Amino acid sequence: RIQILFEVMSAVRCLYVDYNGTTPLRPEVRDVIRESLEDDWANPSSSTPQGIQAKEAIQHARANVAALVNASPHEIIFTSGGTESNNMLLYSIAELYDKPHVVMTTVEHDSVALCARHLSKKGKISLTEVELEDSGCLSAGKVIAACHNNTRLVTVMLANNETGVIFPVADIARKVKTKFPSTLVHTDAAQAIGKIKVDVSELGVDYLTIVGHKFYGPRIGALYRRNEAPLQPLLYGGGQENSSRPGTENTAMIAGLGKAAEIALKNLDKEQRNLLMLRHYLEKKLIEAFKDEIIINCYSSPRLPNTANIAIMKPEFSQGEVLSNVGFVASKGAACHSHLNAVPSQVLLKSGVPHKVALNSIRLSLGISTSLSDIDFIVSELTRVTQTAFSNGHY
Repeated sequence: RIQILFEVMSAVRCLYVDYNGTTPLRPEVRDVIRESLEDDWANPSSSTPQGIQAKEAIQHARANVAALVNASPHEIIFTSGGTESNNMLLYSIAELYDKPHVVMTTVEHDSVALCARHLSKKGKISLTEVELEDSGCLSAGKVIAACHNNTRLVTVMLANNETGVIFPVADIARKVKTKFPSTLVHTDAAQAIGKIKVDVSELGVDYLTIVGHKFYGPRIGALYRRNEAPLQPLLYGGGQENSSRPGTENTAMIAGLGKAAEIALKNLDKEQRNLLMLRHYLEKKLIEAFKDEIIINCYSSPRLPNTANIAIMKPEFSQGEVLSNVGFVASKGAACHSHLNAVPSQVLLKSGVPHKVALNSIRLSLGISTSLSDIDFIVSELTRVTQTAFSNGHY
């Protein structure tokens, strides 16, 4: 078992099961960042020996990130994170075409959804949002039906961050390219990378978003751009990142991202199998403990191996109160929506989950340090807190 604990988690002695929100740095990644901060401090654009060394560190990391998604190194553009990658692409499409039509789902991450809606409101793009099926799945047919001859971009996340449901991006890309060859396809793969195989050739996408802190790397990211797929810079300045993303590179964080990518690719099969085993065990123990009072949202849909979005349908169950009193850290949904108290997740509602169930739902997302004994503890804590509430009439 790999033991990786946040310092804050160590301080409060609380089990962490919110790995879809963020992940801690692997020790090997932390070591690479520290070494790079000391050794690769020079400007990578400089022709000095120190600058060349920093540039080589970046290129080594680029090769590792490319290998993670089966791309070529020149197709990887380093960014500050997923938000920048997604905004860069959407603003680029809006600038390159005359009021292009964009298709997305109703459950995209805010860095896609809010950016696209803003551009639509400003009259820069026309926008169609495709609804999900009741199971939380996405119909490729619905996406294709939303496209037309002026559709310039289809953007569909590879896996949903709240439900864990995996969307049929490869099928969508293939059908879009068959019917509308000039339409570009993007997927935000933030939640999928490091949990399932992500291969840009198999997916058939033109762009793919990579987010380091979702797979035990630093809080930077990258955008995969297929060969010469069109892309305008979001910022203007120097010629870094092949003139796509100007600014002196954050060498140490890029080196850390490269190391995280290298380990994620190496350990993928083993960690994917282990996470799936843990999720199956978790869901089995929850069903045994709560019987027909437990609902596993989107249970029958293809899901990430680490994600279980559950609702305990006891009269005394309160989502917020339970999370405040159990000995583990989980979430009600996306980390960027954690400020919305006593409001059901819109993603769950749009995934066909009834309002009452969505209001009681908790996302448990497991990680590489989660063990079977941790699962037993999670179930025992949920049982204890709900029984205490029933006995006392309050928490």
